[in-house]
Amino acid sequence: MAFAQTAERSSCRRGLRRFQMQRCAWIVKEKKRTSMLFNEQKEFDKGGKSMFRSIKELLGYQIMAKDGQIGKVEDLFFSDESWIVRYLVADTGPWIFGRKVLVSMQALGQPVWASQTFPVELTREQVENSPDADLAKPVSRQYEEKLFEHYRWQSYWAMSNVVPGRSFFIPPNLFRDPNEPVEENDLETHLRSTRELLEYRVVATDGEAGSVKDFIIDDEGWQLKYMVVDVGDALELENEKMILVALEWIKFIRIADKEILIDLNREAIKFSPPFDPNLAVNRQYEEVLYDYHGRPKYWQVVDRV
Repeated sequence: MAFAQTAERSSCRRGLRRFQMQRCAWIVKEKKRTSMLFNEQKEFDKGGKSMFRSIKELLGYQIMAKDGQIGKVEDLFFSDESWIVRYLVADTGPWIFGRKVLVSMQALGQPVWASQTFPVELTREQVENSPDADLAKPVSRQYEEKLFEHYRWQSYWAMSNVVPGRSFFIPPNLFRDPNEPVEENDLETHLRSTRELLEYRVVATDGEAGSVKDFIIDDEGWQLKYMVVDVGDALELENEKMILVALEWIKFIRIADKEILIDLNREAIKFSPPFDPNLAVNRQYEEVLYDYHGRPKYWQVVDRV
């Protein structure tokens, strides 16, 4: 009997060692694969072909009119109906001290990434004479109409939210709680600040998961695609860790509580592929991310009209 128990324990130990060796081999393999992926991302970024940019990277970019500098990017306002950026918020100081103005993406020329410059098809006089607004308050549709009349822009709200030539998604309005009454004036407010959402708490299906540090944007269609979330402290990890959360995985945004609820649990977040802000996001990285979470890939969804 004793001999049988000893043999059984020995067999268990051998089985455990085999499992540990297999797990170690898998970890080494995954590290190599991740390293190769990140190296490919570096090469992708060097070529200047990346279609994704960090919102924080764009803050501070110069905005150049036809006849001189307007100011620097203070913020980006996006539509809560499509997550498409509609305006650059320009801080015009010291040219016009203390004034901030909205510059529609319709006026944007080809960005000069190397010099961190956004050229716009406007003159300084047009900007100086544009309607004043308190951008610390919600921007109403009535103000937008005045602005578009001044510049003779075409109203984007009369157009489709479709991003031409690119994969896109049109999420539900995550800022509207269907269980809460909506004030009449709020119906005309659809613009949101990207800066406002930074540092919002991110809440998983089973508890707190981290905080928003940045957003990743498609630099062709100007649609926000990912949140950059710092999960290290919330998950009590030994080292810092950043992950990407696709905007499709957001369930709801509570403005009053400064919280973003997502459709992921803490365990899935803990082992989610890490994100390095110094590396470009490319399709290979997206494949790894979506495969890990078992979610449908937005670029494979048939375009909706």
